[in-house]
Amino acid sequence: MTTYYELTGFQRDLLEAIAGVDDEPYGLALYLDERYADPINHSRLYQNLDQLAELDLITRDELDARTNVYTLTDAGRQELQQQADTLASLCERPRPVVGGDQQ
Repeated sequence: MTTYYELTGFQRDLLEAIAGVDDEPYGLALYLDERYADPINHSRLYQNLDQLAELDLITRDELDARTNVYTLTDAGRQELQQQADTLASLCERPRPVVGGDQQ
């Protein structure tokens, strides 16, 4: 099974985008456009979506002849949840004071 850390940064962003807009087929492009300064190459986008589908992290369904809808699988949702839990626990840790007066 693929872990979150084995994915590329772009693939991680895709999982987050799909989780955030899973009921809006056109929302994926809008979400990514807001996150990246340069336009997303369609070839790069669809190659990465295909890889995530092959890893069983997302499913792809046809909305119509020209539009696909992507949703997280249970495995994809679990990977995002584990990452969210890890980040939340890191934020709860006390932070050391660096460079302050030591008395």
